[in-house]
Amino acid sequence: MYSTHDEVEQDVLVTARADEAQGVVVLTLERPDGGDLPAWTPGAHTDLLLGDGLVRQYSLCGDPADRRRWQVAVLLEPQSRGGSRFVHAALVPGATLRVRGPRNHFALAPAKRYLFVAGGIGITPILPMVADSEAKGAQWRLVHAGVHDPSLLAPLVLTAARGISRSLAGPPALRQATAYPSSLRMRRESS
Repeated sequence: MYSTHDEVEQDVLVTARADEAQGVVVLTLERPDGGDLPAWTPGAHTDLLLGDGLVRQYSLCGDPADRRRWQVAVLLEPQSRGGSRFVHAALVPGATLRVRGPRNHFALAPAKRYLFVAGGIGITPILPMVADSEAKGAQWRLVHAGVHDPSLLAPLVLTAARGISRSLAGPPALRQATAYPSSLRMRRESS
């Protein structure tokens, strides 16, 4: 079973919207009655039901311990088929939308050490994983590369890092975040 919690479909209210990076908005979603949303674990995502049959999945990137709020980050895709364009144009504070989930097909397995590798907006499911690893005292390393300058997503990463309670300089020994520009290409060496 992929989901760690029962999947729920419900209406939510956009209570905040922040332009965290170039072309990236972070939406804060809450129940209209202020009640708790379903629990989720790092790596989980939710479906945004955007109308006219348009459904898009976005990773939850906030704090799993905060049951009152979910956060999703959405990159405006130049070749959007409607999802990211709708989110950027229509989802402002006060807007309501229907969501389904959460579900987790990308759960963080228990370990003493982690190497997190992310590209571009793909950093979003990784951020709660890093925070969870930090909270559990695990060693971790994060490598992030992107088509654009990865520093463009730095505000999003720093926002999430506020949830990491201990200094990156303190123990455990291996804590490092590295960003690479798109000019870095991975290649397979021939033997």
